[in-house]
Amino acid sequence: MRTALMIVDVVLGIAVMASILLQTGHMPGLSGAFGGGGGSGGAQMSPKKRGVDDFLERVTVALSVVFAMITLILVHIW
Repeated sequence: MRTALMIVDVVLGIAVMASILLQTGHMPGLSGAFGGGGGSGGAQMSPKKRGVDDFLERVTVALSVVFAMITLILVHIW
């Protein structure tokens, strides 16, 4: 049982990372990371792209919650 939960936990961790990396950034470039840069940021995204980002955001939240629950179960079993 513990081994199966560990495998599921690793797979969920990879899925969470993939869902985060697939999302587009709202401020492109290094200047966006520090709040600088002149440009409108995410205003140039098309409506279809925004729909994909909304879906990926929901998937990321759901996967993160399940990942946290399984991790806590593993800690309790260990």
